[in-house]
Amino acid sequence: MQKILFGIVIIIAIIGLVLNLDLVLFGIFKSIIMLIVMIAVIYLIYFFFFLTPDQRNYKLRVWKNRYRRRR
Repeated sequence: MQKILFGIVIIIAIIGLVLNLDLVLFGIFKSIIMLIVMIAVIYLIYFFFFLTPDQRNYKLRVWKNRYRRRR
């Protein structure tokens, strides 16, 4: 009797997880996108407000050189 009740509870839990799977996945995806946006904003603030113009030019040259070497 106890195994039957346990099985019923497990089946109900699995059905609940499957029905809420889209909400969970969308929530995780939304969190990841928000995290990427926040990191990008923080990096842009760092790049434009904390780096000197010489440091910015150096970083841009390094990025361009790295991009050229990939090809």
